[in-house]
Amino acid sequence: ISGVLGVIFLWDWLSAWNVAATWSQPWLVLLLVATLVLGQVLYAAVARHDGRPIVWPVTLLFALGNGFFETLAFALSYRLGEVLGHAIASLVAPQAASGLGFALGIVGFVIFGGLIHGLFWLKLLPPHLDDSPRARAIRKRRPLAEIALVLVWSLCFWLYTDIWTVIFFHILVDFFLMLFVRPPFLSRPDQTAPHP
Repeated sequence: ISGVLGVIFLWDWLSAWNVAATWSQPWLVLLLVATLVLGQVLYAAVARHDGRPIVWPVTLLFALGNGFFETLAFALSYRLGEVLGHAIASLVAPQAASGLGFALGIVGFVIFGGLIHGLFWLKLLPPHLDDSPRARAIRKRRPLAEIALVLVWSLCFWLYTDIWTVIFFHILVDFFLMLFVRPPFLSRPDQTAPHP
């Protein structure tokens, strides 16, 4: 679904190659790397794999597939918010149209991202979050890192319509998720450690 909708509504982004514009801005590259590292350090501190093995073909397939298609879904939700914000502001405050479009784009991204993770991924992934007092304290702060990541990815969309850099970073995020959690997607029963 994300692929079909992405081709229809994001073809101008997908067919453009604005990666150089993003990577020519050292401050933006620094933010991209910093939010990636912060998110993964915090995730590594609270995630557990319960002895499940790393299945490399599944890890790579998931990282590439989900990194691409879920980024399309994120970009679609961002763009819907951006278009609505721009249209609303154009009626009452045209000079604020771009800024309001960016703000509502972030809102759309956050709403969709929260819903897809809360309603889908938490049900599909095995229990994988440590429940120790230290981990619970870290987990309370992790959403701030996720919001920072959404803001930086949204900047790539807003400033340069650069979806490909976001896809690249999302693939990295998914790769680390697979290393930290090792969900038993497509693995044989003998490859999956029993979960208590």
